[in-house]
Amino acid sequence: MRFSVLVPTLKRPKLLRRNLEGLALQSRQPDEILVFLRVKHDLEGVATVEAFEEAHPNINLRKITTDEIGTIIFAENSMIKAATGDVCCFLDDDAVPRPFWLENIARHYEADTQVGGVAGPPINNIAGTPDEKTTRLRNLIFWPGFILDRTTRHTATAVECDHFCGANMSFRADVLKATGGFDPRLRGDVHRLELPLGFMCKRMGLKMIMDPLAEVDHYEDVRHDDFGSRFDSVAVCNNAANETYIFLCEYGPFSRIAHLFYAFLVGNFANPGLAWAVFGTLMRPFWKSRFLLGMGAMPAAWRGRILGQKMYREALSEEAL
Repeated sequence: MRFSVLVPTLKRPKLLRRNLEGLALQSRQPDEILVFLRVKHDLEGVATVEAFEEAHPNINLRKITTDEIGTIIFAENSMIKAATGDVCCFLDDDAVPRPFWLENIARHYEADTQVGGVAGPPINNIAGTPDEKTTRLRNLIFWPGFILDRTTRHTATAVECDHFCGANMSFRADVLKATGGFDPRLRGDVHRLELPLGFMCKRMGLKMIMDPLAEVDHYEDVRHDDFGSRFDSVAVCNNAANETYIFLCEYGPFSRIAHLFYAFLVGNFANPGLAWAVFGTLMRPFWKSRFLLGMGAMPAAWRGRILGQKMYREALSEEAL
């Protein structure tokens, strides 16, 4: 099997250099590395890739370029179209794969043709120290829209799950082809962009595997786009819109109605409805977590839910044309 590694980047040359050096040290080398570059806007990024090519002439690195800023969806879809591998491995430029990362991903695909996606935990690196945590739970989606996300934690062994994290995940090319890539309607920093791929795997009868050994070190840094923090009101609105839009696209009529009731009355950790907002407000003095949002975030989340419905109706209208 051939494995393509896809790395979008923008104005983070130091992180990109670390990312590429991590790929150069893999026990199993990628068949190709694709880096998406906004040439006019990221001259340092271009120079970083060219220096890496000069230092590693035996590595098959391909530059996918544009003169426009574009969106992360445009970058990912451009690389998907250009990739020649049987599997596409998505890696953020601020994620550094550990030496056996690709080997541990590849073994699942090569051992079982029913594996549609494989991912590993992106371990947050704080002041140079990996913040490694364990969990007995796994990434699951519960009807009508509760998302259990344990992405950054290690399970004891590889487990089946329902969704991944975009910073470190992979899918068979057939799954990506079936979805047409990522949905360009998603807003902001395209939080939850991977959810439709998980639903597609289930429809195709394929498994999704989270392997704690397919880990990367995640060095979160300043983003050079217009989307700001994931926790300001604009981001909360966009994230809630994306979430509701995806569930409305994936669910049938009754489940769509159930999801909307759930979204407004309960919600999810980072996109709180009434229940999560009250819980977050009461718990914040005792539970220090940047993901625990209170009543202040609920209006933005509710606006996002309404916007998600609008996105869904627009998608239906476009399909009807």
